[in-house]
Amino acid sequence: MPGRDLPDLEERLRRLPAALAVEAPAGLAERVARQGGRRRRLRRATAAALVVAVAGAAAATRSALLDDTPMPVLGPRLLAQDATPRQLAGGRWQALPTLPPGQLARRRNPAVVWTGKELIVWGGVDVRGTRFQTPTDGAAYNPRTRRWTLLPPAPEGQWLEGEGGLAVWTGREMLLWGGITIPDPVGAPNTGWPAGGLAYDPERRAWRRLPARPARLDRSNDKWAVWTGRELLVGDIQEADIGGGTVAAAYDPAANRWRLLPPSPALTGGSGHLRARTALWAGNRLLVWNFWSGTARGPMDETGVFDRPNEQPDGIDLWAYDPATDHWTVLPAPPAQVRRLAEGSAMAWTGRELVIASALTETIGGKPRTTGVAGHYDPDRARWAPIAPQPRGGRSLAWTGAALVDPLAEAVYDPAAQGWLRLPARPEPAASPPLKAWGAERALLRVEARPDGAVEVHVLVPARR
Repeated sequence: MPGRDLPDLEERLRRLPAALAVEAPAGLAERVARQGGRRRRLRRATAAALVVAVAGAAAATRSALLDDTPMPVLGPRLLAQDATPRQLAGGRWQALPTLPPGQLARRRNPAVVWTGKELIVWGGVDVRGTRFQTPTDGAAYNPRTRRWTLLPPAPEGQWLEGEGGLAVWTGREMLLWGGITIPDPVGAPNTGWPAGGLAYDPERRAWRRLPARPARLDRSNDKWAVWTGRELLVGDIQEADIGGGTVAAAYDPAANRWRLLPPSPALTGGSGHLRARTALWAGNRLLVWNFWSGTARGPMDETGVFDRPNEQPDGIDLWAYDPATDHWTVLPAPPAQVRRLAEGSAMAWTGRELVIASALTETIGGKPRTTGVAGHYDPDRARWAPIAPQPRGGRSLAWTGAALVDPLAEAVYDPAAQGWLRLPARPEPAASPPLKAWGAERALLRVEARPDGAVEVHVLVPARR
């Protein structure tokens, strides 16, 4: 299985929005620059297998209570998923007790999951100079006791890289998919491998590995993943079949088994034309967006295929998969307005409609100017209707269950006012939205994993009705 050189991952960390950016190790940029086109080559490369010897018995599970500092009671719900946009805008950020230094290994970009009873913070990546590690430890916060508890070590650490990584609560387990692991941080600290899936059961305080993915999914390291409420749907981004179709499979946690999805439709332009592929769950079906160019890539083109387009596409092929019928459908091609804002766009399904938002940069009078563009889209009728753009032109969207939030722009959309409302000022220290989260966690939490290992979490408490 191909590995990945982790200076590439540090470069991806560096490309995060300014609020999330990290400082790269000295000399790293120069090394990265000399590696032009590495993303494509590394995807194709074959690395020698690393054998990691694990000595001794596993350490006994630790469940020590880490902090009992009194605090105002938030209530066992913790996340107010039914709060209205105006309640969120009029709310306040409230700090949870800090997870003290020295309890967890240091990390960046941990996964964050709310189970309905506990808030789990786990995984991520530890960057020390040019050495990378994926910690296996984590902790859970219980709002009833107002205490943190250490999790038992996981079978492997994971950094949920990019939008393809997923951390979700299934109703019984925390499910993790799409991560990168570093099996030998000492001998090969710059080599990451696609991780296998993991699941954690808080009631049993036990981890398990997911069964091996179907062999056809091993054709590419680049994957998309969505959670349907019952199954984990996983597919490739890299073109796998003649015509540029996607190979996909579904994992059922209850049955603990995979099934292959039927063959997808073919890409309009054929193999080599795909530039990016985005997948999202839209209530009762999967939507797969294929952004293609009218000109096929040449045999030496190493620009790669990404999860979101980095330029305006020539066309978009939109497919829908219905798990109930196990059938794919080709939907109408989106209009020019949607193609125009496809570059770096964010999408969210609100339970009734699809909202798409982007930040467009145009050169006016010789100077670049960035403006936000947003709207809602009916995929069955190919109808686009603009809404007020987000402040500061954000590029992220999250649905709480009752409100649409742009976590990076710190704004919430109010359909009654047909505009965006400012969220309360971001708490100090400069905590960031947990982008390795699914749903309301991304919108209503701000997490700071400090270099000394301390973890600070702020929760958005809405104003009273």
